[in-house]
Formats: sequence, structure tokens, C-alpha cells
Amino acid sequence: MQSSEVLPVLPLPSIMVKPPSPRKEMTVADVMLSLREDIPEAPKFKSFMETSSGNQSVTRLEDPGAVFCVGDTLNVLVEMKDFNGKPKTYGGDFILARIHSPELKASASGVVTDLHNGSYRVSFTLFWSGTVQVSVLLIHSAEAVQVLWRERKGSYWKVLFVGTFIKGDQTETSQCGPMLKTTRPLCEYVDKREGEYYACIKPPTLPCSSLNNIKSHNSEGPFLTQDEDRLLERKNIGVQIKNSFPAVQVISCDVTPAKPSEKCLLGKESPIPTGYFYQNRWFSTVCQQAPFLSQDTITKCLTGKRFYLWGDSTIRQWMEYLRTKVEGLTHKDEVGNWLPLRSFNYAKSIALQWKRHNPPWIGSRAVSTKGFVYISRELDDVVLGGGRQDAIVISIGQHFRAFPLEYFIHRLLNIRRAILRLQARSPETMVFIKLENTREFTTPMLRMSDTYGHLQNLAQRKVFKGMRVVIVDAWDMSVAANTFSIHPN
Repeated sequence: MQSSEVLPVLPLPSIMVKPPSPRKEMTVADVMLSLREDIPEAPKFKSFMETSSGNQSVTRLEDPGAVFCVGDTLNVLVEMKDFNGKPKTYGGDFILARIHSPELKASASGVVTDLHNGSYRVSFTLFWSGTVQVSVLLIHSAEAVQVLWRERKGSYWKVLFVGTFIKGDQTETSQCGPMLKTTRPLCEYVDKREGEYYACIKPPTLPCSSLNNIKSHNSEGPFLTQDEDRLLERKNIGVQIKNSFPAVQVISCDVTPAKPSEKCLLGKESPIPTGYFYQNRWFSTVCQQAPFLSQDTITKCLTGKRFYLWGDSTIRQWMEYLRTKVEGLTHKDEVGNWLPLRSFNYAKSIALQWKRHNPPWIGSRAVSTKGFVYISRELDDVVLGGGRQDAIVISIGQHFRAFPLEYFIHRLLNIRRAILRLQARSPETMVFIKLENTREFTTPMLRMSDTYGHLQNLAQRKVFKGMRVVIVDAWDMSVAANTFSIHPN
């Protein structure tokens, strides 16, 4: 922000900050090791017909004679079969599940446990009474998961970037990316402290400093076998597994649904599911939640606060929503595609800002290099008031799905270290980490599959575990709502 746009700092009592005790730095290898069990290995299949079929598989109630009360756990067993109808003998399928009551506009996600024998247990907490339907989706077969994981490891070239260099009336283009296969001279854009690297093949005559914008397109391939291609056809993605039982009747049993008694605190670990929808409103199971349903209550909540958002278009969507809900805002946006957005209400001391993250940034439209920032650097430089009047929200991931998981984890660890530095100088600043949400089944699976997003969310939970941050589980919400949209309404 320019100096004229910085809001006044509200006076707060001084706080003694105890320096963090020495600890072993978390590494990319540490995080990858912690995810080892979440990447099961399926035996090589001989034919497509031997792979998991959602249409052939079935779900059963684990306790079909039980009476179900609000607050109980409903366990469903998934018996996976191949396209020949033969039971599977190993796990690794990617399954998402939810319960829902359309007439109540209620829904919640389920917890899937792989029994590693071709069967799965899905556990649902029954949050409301009434007729409850169970929905279990086979997103990808175990065999498809293995193909997707194989094609992600070490691959930086499923998406190609083109940089445009401009100086005066002269324009030149060249290939760019986080890793290039070339022996030609390079323009290298390096942040040594953060260990971040991006490069372009040096243009014929223009200087490296004239890089103006970047856009991307999908490369050819990866090239799969015919059976592997069939695994990733749209008709074999997100297949509803049929239930062997009707909708479940849940009664109150004179039980009052438990409500969280604790306030929402930084660093509080959240269970899964983190909440549920009822009458189209989200109820947290983690902590007390104040309703922010009107423009007036949202404006009052943000009065006297600066709200910094960094990341991709899914967090820009928050910015766009707040602009429709906060009263009296003046917008001071930078002109250009995906450049920073800023909004102010000077009378109420409200400031909102969104900035996109540094490459990779996938998109067919040219994106100015002017607006790219390493979030870790921005966190070091951000203007803070030293108290709870400042809130930071970070959301990255969607643009990293097409690249090796290690690349994403490296970026997360840089952000982790920057958050620790920020909290050392401003311990009352609130930091939120928004996890990825699900996206469309029509997305190019070899580049953007939700399998990749799921693993990246697990990595985020590992990297930020034990820190004084709030995890916003957008994945849990989007599974419960059955949205499968990168920008859900």
C-alpha cells in the first residue's frame, strides 16, 4: 500500500514476545515421509476390466438393525469390485462421501478409512434428525490413482509457459518455467533466501529485465496406454456407488445436538468433519461461530481491521464477495489482468487487499509479472498494527497441481517460516490458511485432479500443524455441499 492508504494503528498495550525455542527445521523430505501411507501402491493391472468399477461396487450398512439417533455415528462399508464384478483385494481407491437431506438443505462429509483389502469404512456423524441419504462417489480407481501419481512425480512440463518481453515498441517471446529442458542461455529469476527459481529462455535481443507477462498452455501428453486413458475418461470419474439400503431415518432420541463451547482460537486442531450444513448455513463443530448473515454484521466485524488475502483465484473470490457485503468501500485496484485489488472504508478504518502468488500461475490469458509476489517475502514486509485488527488469509494450491508435490511443499515451508517470523513481531495478528476445494470432473485430470488437491491439503495440515493459525477446511465444505467447482457459489 502507498503511505496515503495505510490505516491508522489502533493503540494496544505492549506485549513481551518470547523468542521461539530452537527446533529442527521441517524439511520437504519430512513432509513427504509423513504422506507415504496416503499414497498406497496398487499392483499393476493386466487389463482395464480388472480395475475398480463404481457401477459394480456396492455400499452396505455396518449395523443394519440399529436405531440411529442424532449424535450417533453411521458406519457404511464399501465393497469394491472390478468391471467383471469380481471383489477387489487391495485398497488405494480415491473415494469421497457425504450424507444429505435435501428437504432440510443439510449435508456433511464422511471419513473414509481404507481397510486395504478392497473394502472401505465410511463414518458419518449424524448431526440432524430426519431422512438422511448416503452418497459415496468413486472419484478415481486405485489404478487411476497410481497413473496420476506416476505422471506427477518429477514432471515440470505438463504445462508450458510463454513469456513476453517488451521494451519500447519491440516485443519478443520465449519459453519460461520453474524448470526448462534446454542448453540455451537463460534469464534466471532467483530468490536465493527462499530457494525459489524461475527462468525463461533468453530472448534474441531484449534484456531479461523486460519480461512483461506470462501465459500458459498444456503440453502434449503425457502419453498413456489405451487402458490407462480409459481410467481417466469422464464416465469413470466421480461414479456414484449404489447403496444396498434405503435412506436412513434419524431420530432425536431426546438428545440435544452438542454445540461447541469454546471460542475459536488460533492453533486449535480441527476434527474431520469440521462442520455441517443445515438450512444452507454452515455450523462449525470446532468452536463457537457467530452468524455473519447481513451486510451490517459483516461491516461491524471488519471495522478497525486490515484484511490481507494472498493466493489464487479461490481466495480472490472471497475479496469479490466482501466487496458486495461491506458498506461504503472505495476501490483502488491496479489496472491489469490479475493485478492486486484494494478496497477501503476510511470512516470505519477497514482495508481489504488481495494479491496473487508468484508462479506457477496457469492460464491462457497473459498475466503481468508486475503483480507476482512470493508470499513469504510479503509477510516479512506487510504493515501490521501489532494487534487483532490485522488478519491474513493465505490460499495456494490449485496452480501447483500440475507440478511435483515437492515443489508445492517447498513453497509451503517458506510460508511457514515467514508466518513464524511475523508472529514473533506481531503475535496477535490472526493468520488463516484456506485449504483447497474440489473442482470440476471435466478438468484435465493429469494436471488438475482432486487427488492432487487432496494430497496437497494433507501436506498443508502437516506443515502448519501446531502453529497458531486457523485452518479453513474448504475441502470439507465443498465435499459436504457436493459442489465440485473451483469457484463454488
